[in-house]
Amino acid sequence: MAATLYEWMTPQQADEALRRFVAERVPALQRLRSALADHDRAPGAPLDGTLESVAPVWERIAGRCAELGVAPETLENDPTRDSWPSWARHGKLVDPHPPAPTLALLDGFVSYLAEVLVAAVPGAHWRIGEHRISDHPLLNYPVLATDHHQVFLPALPLYSAYQSAHGRDPMDGPEMLAHTRRTISALRRAAPGVSQEPLVSVVAEVGCFDVGLRTDIVEQHPALLERLVAELVDRDGVGSVHRYGPAALVVDVPDWDELRLKLWLTLWLQRHLPG
Repeated sequence: MAATLYEWMTPQQADEALRRFVAERVPALQRLRSALADHDRAPGAPLDGTLESVAPVWERIAGRCAELGVAPETLENDPTRDSWPSWARHGKLVDPHPPAPTLALLDGFVSYLAEVLVAAVPGAHWRIGEHRISDHPLLNYPVLATDHHQVFLPALPLYSAYQSAHGRDPMDGPEMLAHTRRTISALRRAAPGVSQEPLVSVVAEVGCFDVGLRTDIVEQHPALLERLVAELVDRDGVGSVHRYGPAALVVDVPDWDELRLKLWLTLWLQRHLPG
């Protein structure tokens, strides 16, 4: 039976999921160190906890994820599912999905990234994602947070693994380093004039989805929406994308649900928005 998605958890379930996630951090990092040492023919970038190490460490992981490809089984029939990190079992994965060894590498990178972030922002701590907006993308997720910001660390590494699995460009080392720098800045303080509202909202309509982007995104980065539309139309299963307002889209994607579309749009924007 599939694990309960974070979005549908009760407060008690979210609390237990957070405890499980935190307990997985040290073993996951140990497995990452062993996996990279076993795989590398020559010594790679050390996992020394420095900010500068994020790019070369991620390059090694991303390269290995590309080699591993996709799991041969569907999510429903994958016998390795019980061995996945808890965030993958409770998250919204879709087929074709990364195999268990890829998820283990990503899990280790999450632990490593957390060490780097906490070293830069000592006040950051794990907690349950919360927001006054009931369908905020981080609701009930285990997040690294301060009073100003919260982030679900597996999100972009998993997004990148899916890019590799589907033959698209994964995030490279400099991109991951830039994301880490932005996260540090956000954890340290709320950026002046930047809205803390979700990047995107998705409402299921009859036969389509109504999508709204945060207005400041289109105002400050007008060319970005055209690029988003072009990439979204190219995704498997997407029938059409129609822009009917400055920050509004109608998306026809019969095989996706509201949650999948919201996650894809949010992660795409997190990757491509300037720092």
